[in-house]
Amino acid sequence: MSMFKLGAFTDEISQDLERSCVVCGEFGVTGAEIRGVWDTPCQELTDAQVRDIGRIVADHGMVVCSVGSPFGKCELDSPEEVAKHMDILRRCADIGLELDCTMIRGFAFWGHGSREKPWDRMLRAFEPVPGILEEKGVVLGLENEAACYVGTAQHTRHFLDLLQCDRVKALWDPANHVQDPDGRDVPSFPDGYAVIKDDLVHVHVKDAAPTPDGKMPNVFMGEGICEWKRQFQALKDDGFEGYCSLETHVNPEKFPDDLAARYGKYLTGEGREGASKVCLAWIRDVVEELT
Repeated sequence: MSMFKLGAFTDEISQDLERSCVVCGEFGVTGAEIRGVWDTPCQELTDAQVRDIGRIVADHGMVVCSVGSPFGKCELDSPEEVAKHMDILRRCADIGLELDCTMIRGFAFWGHGSREKPWDRMLRAFEPVPGILEEKGVVLGLENEAACYVGTAQHTRHFLDLLQCDRVKALWDPANHVQDPDGRDVPSFPDGYAVIKDDLVHVHVKDAAPTPDGKMPNVFMGEGICEWKRQFQALKDDGFEGYCSLETHVNPEKFPDDLAARYGKYLTGEGREGASKVCLAWIRDVVEELT
């Protein structure tokens, strides 16, 4: 049976790409998601840096599975910002093509907490996107992001249906879904997943859990409400062949006691490296147990 592949945001492990790739290799991760490298956002990388990324990733037997661009994280009401982000999309597409990667991540504008969605204005702002994607020969993975207008699986479904562009697909982030107020009462699995799975191109792997004060912070894998064991099983059962990419988003000091016996040994390294290794070990164990 065909099976999804594992990826990781390299900058959540280290800004040193070489180090990130070493860690990925320890846990069977074959896809590098490039968002920031050497303290440089992906859209600002030079051509020489991009070539270095390609060489380093290949040297470690990996591929670039996604260019984690910030495209679309801008003000819908600012034509200047929107135009600048179209240039970001073009640049990130070119970077992706240099790295043999046609998956470019993007968003649908800062939402400022509004539960009313200006769908018509969003559509008009997105008008150049299909042409750019067609010209470059890439796919935009539209990520649901709680800080943006498209924050849940349902928002994603609605916007994709309005766009009617076969080069814009769903980038599914279950944790972002539950962090959006509209996703609080709609479980990310199975309910959220069900509405986007037919257009799924990429998955971001992180977890989140509610706190008594009503917040929904990110937590270590398996400690939250995103039903990752069932989600991974469904991805396998449904024949998803893309990448499931760890976006760590938790700091080592939040490490829960109940994981210590099994995963405490991985909590080493600088920054989020230790937290990333714990999450990667958890993911590896869960994936190995899939039926």
